[in-house]
Amino acid sequence: MEQLKITEQEGRQVVSAKDLHTFLEVRETFSDWFTRMAGYGLTENVDYQAVTVFQPHLSTPGGTQKKDYALTLDCAKEISMLQRSEKGK
Repeated sequence: MEQLKITEQEGRQVVSAKDLHTFLEVRETFSDWFTRMAGYGLTENVDYQAVTVFQPHLSTPGGTQKKDYALTLDCAKEISMLQRSEKGK
């Protein structure tokens, strides 16, 4: 069974919103999906925190800064249930 990577941030267990988006196989673009999910009453710096992730380029030196969100486990669970899919359950 697939599982999401749980990390610790500021003393709380969190998961990556991008990883959750991929895990749930959401077809909507990440930014549109997360904006919609946040509209369900999630509170920044309580339920999630914006983070910047460095993504290295595979074929050239350097990389790109990407925006992600660290979701509390309760927040990730709520978002998962909102998907109304088998994986979301």
